[in-house]
Amino acid sequence: MQARRSIRAHVEQPFDPKYGESRSESRSESPMTPRIRHRRTLLRCSLVTLAGWAVLWLAWYGWLEGIVDSAASDGVGAAALVDLIEARRAVDPAWEEPGHALWVGRTVMTRLGLLWMFLVVGVLAFIHRRPLVRRAKAYLTEPDAPLNLAILRITTFGALLLIPAGREEFLIHASLPEAILFPPSGIGPLLTFLIPDPFTARLILGAWITTTAMAMLGLLPRPATIASTLLTLLVLGIPQLHGKVNHAHHLVWFALLLATSPCGDVLSIDRWIRRRRPAPRSDLRYGLPLRITWLLLGMVYFFPGVWKLWTGGLDWIFSEHLRNQIWHQWTTHANWEPVLDPTGHPWLLRMGGLGVVVFEMSFVLLMFRRSTRIVALVIGLLFHLANLLTLNIGFVSLMAIYPCLIDSPRLLSRLGLRSTTVGIPRGTGPPPRTSLIPIVVTGAVLLVGNGWYGIRGDNYGWPFACYPKFGYPIREPVRTVLEFEFIDPDGGVERGSFATGRGPLRTARWIGTVKRVLKMPPGPGRDEALIVLAELAAGSRPLGGVARFIRSDYSTRPDDRGEPPLRSRTIAEITLGATVDRPAPS
Repeated sequence: MQARRSIRAHVEQPFDPKYGESRSESRSESPMTPRIRHRRTLLRCSLVTLAGWAVLWLAWYGWLEGIVDSAASDGVGAAALVDLIEARRAVDPAWEEPGHALWVGRTVMTRLGLLWMFLVVGVLAFIHRRPLVRRAKAYLTEPDAPLNLAILRITTFGALLLIPAGREEFLIHASLPEAILFPPSGIGPLLTFLIPDPFTARLILGAWITTTAMAMLGLLPRPATIASTLLTLLVLGIPQLHGKVNHAHHLVWFALLLATSPCGDVLSIDRWIRRRRPAPRSDLRYGLPLRITWLLLGMVYFFPGVWKLWTGGLDWIFSEHLRNQIWHQWTTHANWEPVLDPTGHPWLLRMGGLGVVVFEMSFVLLMFRRSTRIVALVIGLLFHLANLLTLNIGFVSLMAIYPCLIDSPRLLSRLGLRSTTVGIPRGTGPPPRTSLIPIVVTGAVLLVGNGWYGIRGDNYGWPFACYPKFGYPIREPVRTVLEFEFIDPDGGVERGSFATGRGPLRTARWIGTVKRVLKMPPGPGRDEALIVLAELAAGSRPLGGVARFIRSDYSTRPDDRGEPPLRSRTIAEITLGATVDRPAPS
């Protein structure tokens, strides 16, 4: 009887002619598809991460917040915590406010949450290490079209020709006195020995413009890209030596990759002259530089996103910080008015802050598929456009690289374009004969170097650096401004701000240089640097006058624009034309 029932049950199962077996057997025995496995792994990672964050914040708001508040407000509770807060108050007045201790506590909990997230990701990566290694290998060894690499060449060297540091800034900084040299880490100390005289600087600038234009146009692309890259390290590096690093590092990284790759095989004067047809077929030598470029582009965003949470905690998102940050940025521009003003909408600021952190930390994850790279391109352009309209921060040289995220032959062929000379939809010629070793070595150095600087959060380096973090929350709508006051020999007084860009340096350069000088320890070196700054700011003013350096605090609220400072104090005073007596060498 049991045998008859089992036979009947088997016969009643629907038969699937495609697989020659019953559907129930097919479904039960079929392996899980990779897409489902990936989704389940991602869901598992997200749930475990969120559970850890939930435990941390339940512990904070249910228990730890009250302990910290009691210790900071009333000096009662855990003796070790009370002693720690008192020790901090002895060296930092900010700790006098109990809210500061609570912010530090929330930041510590955020850091624990980040560490928990990285631990979960690391454990899951170890468990699934074999498929991850296979996917990484497939990603890095995927061939690509020569047209995509040629577009990266054109945008990279074209952007180099447009940034200010490659023109007047190089000549200005090459002529500044040694007293205000503050070389960044990396090759900064080496560049201090390579600062040219004014005549040589003009020759170098001319050679750099010529070779960079040749590299962009593809005229003798291999020697032109190598020469332009080496000169770029000098031309963009010299302006970084005086206290303020401007972050155009990505152009140097991509130029280095292009100098080691066959980036001039299409869309180049060199190819047009030699009339090579058809375009080379897709190859790893075109694909690997592009994929390393995408990873470096992701690192530009990833580390600032992590540091926002590490240094500011969730307060970076869910406090008044973003409003104060926007107001702070507005005060750095004397005559600029924002196109977008979100400061009157707290919910919009919170959503924007959350969106910024999520975008920056996830951008690199979008680099591994063609479809998600398009998503990254669209969101990235919107992100930078919003920054430009709200903060007057453009990062145009970064947006100029975004076309490399598009598979141009695929897009152009869908639009109906065909060209065998540039490889649309694909090339059929022989692949390049260049070696992969220079690309691999250069890419490894760039990834490791930038990873090290990003982990340390060091944004004062050249040619490696962590990009601007904007991490520490601005808790009050107050900005400290460095000002100067000139007192002429006849008693006339004039007061101005270094934020206006007075002198031969750009505004941001001025502020960075002055801050570095004022942080120097007392002594002849600091006195000499102050004299140099005073003379640069004074210009043609008569000798014998007095220049005072003043630190003033201004309200950044839009309604307070033009109001006198909340408080001011003189931090240095120099007589124009004075000299510094240095001790004789023993």
